[in-house]
Amino acid sequence: MTDCSRCEAPGPHKYFSLVGGGSVCLDCRPSASATPAPETLELMAALLSGNWQLADASENRNRREASGLVAAYLQWHIERELRSLPMVERS
Repeated sequence: MTDCSRCEAPGPHKYFSLVGGGSVCLDCRPSASATPAPETLELMAALLSGNWQLADASENRNRREASGLVAAYLQWHIERELRSLPMVERS
């Protein structure tokens, strides 16, 4: 998650691209890239690597931002809206 998902340049990088498949460097950054908080990208990397201690210590605002990025990423790639997502988010 910290390396560029396009060119594999070592990171961490500060951009997230739905089309690019995750964290991207400045050179690979498409114009529609998000710039999440660094802590959000750290949380996402922790979740991918199974670092539950770091993930558990994250703040709610970073969890919400990561959740939004993951939902947008999933919907982009399956080319469908997740109609049940609001129900999951409420629980």
